Amino acid sequence: MKEIFLAILKDPILVEKEEGISIRVFGFEEKKEELYQEIVDEATSALNYFEEIMGPYPFKQLDIVLDGMGMEYPGIVTAHSIYNSGLNNSKQLKTMVVHEIAHQWFYGMISNDPYKNAWLDEGFAEFATGLFMYSKSKQNETYNSIFRIDPKRELPVNLPLDQYDESNMGSYVYGKSARKLWELFKDNGELKEAEKFLKSYYLFYRYKEVDTKEFVRFVKYYFDLKDDTLFEGWLELEK
Repeated sequence: MKEIFLAILKDPILVEKEEGISIRVFGFEEKKEELYQEIVDEATSALNYFEEIMGPYPFKQLDIVLDGMGMEYPGIVTAHSIYNSGLNNSKQLKTMVVHEIAHQWFYGMISNDPYKNAWLDEGFAEFATGLFMYSKSKQNETYNSIFRIDPKRELPVNLPLDQYDESNMGSYVYGKSARKLWELFKDNGELKEAEKFLKSYYLFYRYKEVDTKEFVRFVKYYFDLKDDTLFEGWLELEK
C-alpha cells in the first residue's frame, strides 16, 4: 500500500453491500438522498464491471467521500461535493466517481510513476471509464462522442507533468491518452477486444510497476507489431 487517506467524518449517509463489499458514501448534504443513491448505484455497477473485465477489487470496503477534488487512495475515492448541485449535473459527478474507482486497478494494483508517467494511470482510468459508459449505453452513444480531443493537441501524452501547461495537462494525460488507447480497437473489435486487452494487461502487470517503455513492449507483443509506427504522434519514445 503506497498511500493512506485520513478524514474525520460523521456516519456514512448511505451504506450498501454488493457481493461482500461494503460501499459507503460520506457527504454533508443529507437532503440529497436521491443523488447519493444514484452515486451508489453507479459505483456498484462500475465495481462489478471492472471486476468482470479485469479482476477482483482487492478490498472488502469502498468509501466514497464527496468533498473536494477527485482523488484515489486504496479503498477510498474522493469527488466534488454535491453542495448546491442538483440532478442536472449528476452525470459529471458520477463519471468522476467511476474514474476514481478505476484507479483502484490503475495505480492501485498496477503501479506507475505519477509524475513521469501520469498518463499510465490517468489515461487508463479514463479509458476504462469510457468503456464502462459505452457498455452501459448499449452502444447507442458512440465512443467517439464519449471522448473528444482537440486535434491541435500535438504533444505526446507521456511527458513529465511539468512539461505541460496547467491549462492543458488534462487534455493530454486524460483525454488524448484515453482516445489513443481506444483507437487501438476502433477498427479492431471495439468494446469486446478492448475489454480483453485490459484483462491481459491487468493480469500481466498487477502488483508491478509499469512505464511507457514497458507499455510499448506489451502492446507490440499483444498485437504482434514489428515497429513503433502505432505510437507515432502520441508517445515520445527513447531513441
